[in-house]
Amino acid sequence: MPRDKLREKLFEAIEEIKVVDCHEHLPPESVRVARKVDLFTLFSHYTKGDLARAGMAENEIQLLSKEDISLDSRWRLFAPFWEKIRYTSYSRAVLIAIRKFYGENDINQGNYQKISERMKEMNQPGIYQRILKEAGGIQVVLTQCGRTRTESELLKPIMPLTYPMETSEELLYPPFAAGRRTGSLDDYLESCRRYLLQVKKEGAVGLKLMTQPFGPPSRRQALSFFKRIITGKAKREPPRRWPTFPLSHPLLDYITEEMVNLAGKENLVVAVHTGYWGDFRRLHPLHLIPLLQRHPETRFDIYHCGYPWVRETLMLAKGFSNVWLNFCWTHIISQKFATESLDEALDLLPNNKILAFGGDYRDPVEKVYGHLVMAREDIVQLLSTRIRRGSLKENEALRLARLWFYDNPVSLYRLTLSTGQAPVHRARG
Repeated sequence: MPRDKLREKLFEAIEEIKVVDCHEHLPPESVRVARKVDLFTLFSHYTKGDLARAGMAENEIQLLSKEDISLDSRWRLFAPFWEKIRYTSYSRAVLIAIRKFYGENDINQGNYQKISERMKEMNQPGIYQRILKEAGGIQVVLTQCGRTRTESELLKPIMPLTYPMETSEELLYPPFAAGRRTGSLDDYLESCRRYLLQVKKEGAVGLKLMTQPFGPPSRRQALSFFKRIITGKAKREPPRRWPTFPLSHPLLDYITEEMVNLAGKENLVVAVHTGYWGDFRRLHPLHLIPLLQRHPETRFDIYHCGYPWVRETLMLAKGFSNVWLNFCWTHIISQKFATESLDEALDLLPNNKILAFGGDYRDPVEKVYGHLVMAREDIVQLLSTRIRRGSLKENEALRLARLWFYDNPVSLYRLTLSTGQAPVHRARG
């Protein structure tokens, strides 16, 4: 194919724009470095779902992460299914990562051991700096790893808005209350308030919520439900298969309402998972509308563009001033969907309402870089198309890219970064 000089030019310029990674689950670097890693570390997250859909048995998928099983044996299990999933967006992030960091263009019988050895060599202190900041240009990562002590200024924590509240143990000894017993609804709510203020003091910049069919908040109903749980009179739900989501009930509705209100007062963003994951019927983005209406002063960061309910999610940002759209995860769900959604968002929304990127990974930090390359490709595709049809100039396109990758998340999350934005290599307009 002939080279596309405009796209190459834009991609090179956008690579120079520093990045705020708007959503990860990365733990502190010490956790990663302490792990034994090999090729299958790169298949320890979303690609497991692709392997399952391709027909790999669940017990076989689990075996891939068993370090006491030889690498050769695990490769023999994996190889037939790799051929079935290699063209998915999830797998493309792997291939980009191994090309960048381990010098291989493919994964095959001849190099899986070599890749594993190079991964072990690289799994040393400083790996986050090398991959995220030096290779990716990422200045800060908003991570949800269940702790505020991230051991690095590179990782800024986002903590859960609520915790499970379905058993007497969870209510009387909440995991966030440091052993403090709560004997009443007011005690529990006070523990929630202390928790929010404490994690903010420890550096949290936002709180995470899962959308679901929220009911109207009622203190009376919440109090009744609280008493039924701690006295053992509430109906016991059967065990649920992972991934599970909080069950809707009056206590959760009430606590969510109070915490969203306090988050707004304390200038913390409420980040919301919407759409695809598990039985995603419960995760429709439109369930958020009552919360958005009741809390106009609270800022909401809507994750994943609500996929597959993309247009409904776009309309949330179109209709509510307290909504931002976060394209985290989207580029590895489908580059086609991500590009088209960004294109439509640019028609619909003020350009300060879009956040371009979040890798949404936990252990395989290498794939954050792979995902970022794909995000840049998608934005280059969108912007070059608009330049060619005359609706954007090149300098305007780069200004949009800078807003989406850096300025907008800095503004939304009120981030104070120690380094300034590098000047963009401006293309001629």
